[in-house]
Amino acid sequence: MIILTIPRLLWLYLYVAPDQPHAVKGTLDLRQGEVIKKHSIRLEGEWEFYPDTLLTPGNEKNSLRTQYIRIPGDWKTSTENVHTYGFGSYRLRILVEPGKDRIYGLHLPDANVSSKIYVNGKPLGGQGKPAEKRQHYTPSNAPYTAYFTAEHTKEIELVIQVANFDHPLKGGLVAAPTFGLLEPFGKHQRLAEDTVLIACIIYLFHAVYSVVLFFVGNKDRRLLYFALVIVCAVLGTLIGENLLFQWLPLSFEWGIKVICLAELLSGYVLLQCIKHLLPDTVRTKWSRRYAMLCALLALAILCLPASYNLVVKGFYEIVMLVPCLLAVFFMYRAAKQVDKDRIFLLFSIIAAVNSLVWLLITKKLALDILSYPIDLIISLTFFAAYWFKKYFRLLDQSQQLTGELREADQLKDQFLATVAREVQQPLNSMLHIARAVKEREKSKLDKASAGDLDFMQTIGQGMFAQLSDLVDLERLKENRLTLYQKEVSVQAAAAAVFDMLRYMAGGKTIKLTHRIPAGFPLVWADEERLTQILFNLLHMALKHSETGEAAVDAASKDGWAEISVAGGGIEGRFRSKGLALEEQPAEHGGFGLELTICRQLVELHGGTLRIHTHSDKGAAFVFTLPTADPNTQPETAASREPQQKAAFESDGFLAADKQPSATDPIRLLAVDDDPVNLKALESIFSTAPYCIVTAADGPQALAMLKTNEWDAVIIDTVMPEMSGYELTRTIRESFSIAELPVLLLTARSQPEDIIAAFLSGANDYISKPIEGVELKVRVDTLTHLKRAVSKQLRLEAGWLQAQIQPHFLFNTLNTIASLGEIDPARMTHLLEEFGNYLQRSFTSKNLERLVPLEHELELLRSYLFIEKERFGKRLAIIWDIDPAIKISIPPLSIQPLVENAIRHGILKRIEGGTVRIRLTDQGDQIEAAIIDDGVGMDEETIRQALATPSKQGHGVGLYNTNRRLKQLYGQGLDISSQPGQGTVILFYIPKQPNA
Repeated sequence: MIILTIPRLLWLYLYVAPDQPHAVKGTLDLRQGEVIKKHSIRLEGEWEFYPDTLLTPGNEKNSLRTQYIRIPGDWKTSTENVHTYGFGSYRLRILVEPGKDRIYGLHLPDANVSSKIYVNGKPLGGQGKPAEKRQHYTPSNAPYTAYFTAEHTKEIELVIQVANFDHPLKGGLVAAPTFGLLEPFGKHQRLAEDTVLIACIIYLFHAVYSVVLFFVGNKDRRLLYFALVIVCAVLGTLIGENLLFQWLPLSFEWGIKVICLAELLSGYVLLQCIKHLLPDTVRTKWSRRYAMLCALLALAILCLPASYNLVVKGFYEIVMLVPCLLAVFFMYRAAKQVDKDRIFLLFSIIAAVNSLVWLLITKKLALDILSYPIDLIISLTFFAAYWFKKYFRLLDQSQQLTGELREADQLKDQFLATVAREVQQPLNSMLHIARAVKEREKSKLDKASAGDLDFMQTIGQGMFAQLSDLVDLERLKENRLTLYQKEVSVQAAAAAVFDMLRYMAGGKTIKLTHRIPAGFPLVWADEERLTQILFNLLHMALKHSETGEAAVDAASKDGWAEISVAGGGIEGRFRSKGLALEEQPAEHGGFGLELTICRQLVELHGGTLRIHTHSDKGAAFVFTLPTADPNTQPETAASREPQQKAAFESDGFLAADKQPSATDPIRLLAVDDDPVNLKALESIFSTAPYCIVTAADGPQALAMLKTNEWDAVIIDTVMPEMSGYELTRTIRESFSIAELPVLLLTARSQPEDIIAAFLSGANDYISKPIEGVELKVRVDTLTHLKRAVSKQLRLEAGWLQAQIQPHFLFNTLNTIASLGEIDPARMTHLLEEFGNYLQRSFTSKNLERLVPLEHELELLRSYLFIEKERFGKRLAIIWDIDPAIKISIPPLSIQPLVENAIRHGILKRIEGGTVRIRLTDQGDQIEAAIIDDGVGMDEETIRQALATPSKQGHGVGLYNTNRRLKQLYGQGLDISSQPGQGTVILFYIPKQPNA
């Protein structure tokens, strides 16, 4: 309040008028002092008044009844006149200093309600037309300003005629005229008008800003109400300063109506603007009643004459003040609440109250001062700041809510797509199981049961297509759907769709027909998506039809194929929606998801989809697709059959190796936590040459990998405890990509999922829901590759074993020659063992997966006998083998390890050493150990020996043996060694391998 008072006092100091002389008994003496030279003078004091007389220059004033009246004032209260209506004249003698070319100004703000001014007997102007009778006079409430010249005169006679036959409450000069020399008078008038204009412009700036926010924001009506509040404030300011009707030439009647309507409007819009601050009962109940009251009063103002409106004008002002008082009260109550924004309301209230207090002070003290708009501007500015800040906060919240709703909509789409994918998989599993049951029990099923299974599969395929639409919709929204375009036959696609939909017609008498001409060119499209488009369109035609025909037709023009799907249900659907059947975009048909998917798929191909009506054929869906290269011959069934037959008969992988059989099946390990999915996989691979075993989680699968040999592993990516990606990475620690293929089943096919699958070490992936034929083809490809690699490893082992070192051969022959001279018996024995060694090194058994343990030991005994004859006491052999062990082991798995121990361990020492061969039965497995006390190895040498093949090209080496053991049993060699202390090599052989 103190801060607001300081500029107010400064304004008073600068613009308040000094003490001015007052008229006494009809005379105002302005000859003394400098006041008139610097300021304009308010002509207040005692004027001569001539009631019921309109003075003119020819009247004899001395013969008229004269009385004195104080101006400003109502002639009813200032005289003995008991009537407000009437006419009369005011006269004032102004004494001035004579001068040459002196120009004076006179401003008459208000005379109820018509006036005419005479200066020195000459008419100067006025308001309306005063007259002695009502029918001759014209009322006006517009202020009037005039200028006149008084040369070399000491006295100015001012006569003002006034008449009132319309204002029932007051009449006469209710406001004192203003008089002065041209320069100070004009300066004062301009300053007063400019001050009001500046204030109104500032007010209107807030109004325009509110309107702009309304149109660019969320269309909050309170913004418009706030703008109207400001407009009403501008009208009130202009009316209060008597400027509105000076600029707007309205009749007295309409001027009064505008003033009353502005008062009512200001109250109503202020209430609407602060409604959110009111209690619920006031906001809902009483605000509605107040609005009805304002509407009735506005109607009354328009219908009643000005005199009646002036009588009840006080009631209008009371109605206007109700929202004002409510605004002050509730704004103050809101400002007391703990909210940093409410401080603006408090400042607004303080400024408004300060303006009201000073208005009362100036009225009470009758101060002549320019209008002071700063308090109201500050009040309005603070209120606008509060309101705009609140609006922007609400706008931010609205935008945040919009973002949350948009995110929720995206989550909804993702949820629907996720649910669709989750439902697709069990549905697909049901279809596979039904297909497997039909194939397995086809000899036992009667025709009706087989037909029911076919019907169930057809319904399931339709449901599957609907779920696929939901998944595709998400992909289309995220621009993740990729087309694989190629040359496609429309006839073949339509025929396939007809087969799928034939059962879906149910009991309807609908004929499915395609009229695509023979030799119709191929289209350049994604075959799967073309089938989906035709299926959806035909399905809609069937769904909304009971009888008639659903047909597919096609025509080619200018490199485009125009394909139409007609059916009576399309037209019926439009009629039910009340839509016109003229040609129009398809999305206006109201068919929902299926049509939306079709339209977007067609547009992805570069075509268009629309609905077209024929007068004789009904409505039809029409879509366009680009045709293939004109040089491409149309595809026919006859041309496709030999190609398909050749494709099925020629299989490079199958020709490269022997076919799997019942004795050597394709061994698959399926890992999934969902029993339904596992059952579906078992159904898909239920026939020869597959042998499938299932695991419910990753740890169980890892345990099974260690006990059996597998051709491929099928893993679901989403599993508890250990995900499919983690399981794949763990498998890759023991098996390379070629040694054990891994195929991942994923519910998503986004790029990040595909990248994650391959980075984890998967050979391939397939998206759910899985298609049995596709899964079989992918599994066959991977298993044929794996078996080819396994065979290559066995060939490599056999080939490496066959590459007998020249030194070993020459040294053996030299030993035989030496013994021939000194010990022929030993020579003969050595020749026999050497022959056995060569025979077992070159036998075809070394190319098999497993051989009897005795076969491997015989090769080892022959080798060790030769080496013992060569090195004598430098080589000691300890056999620690349980004779009860009967097992099959990989060929060339023990002998290469013993050879490695002798060559690189024992013989590196001058004194030689001992090799111990130990086979121990550990219950479910056999432990094989080769122990030597040779020179040993460090960790880096062990790592390199297992990681890279032998660079010398001699011997099988640790690398090949380790790989083959890993491939067969899931774990390779376990080597522990210390330089100078010897080496221990261990590996384990399950007793019951998966043969």
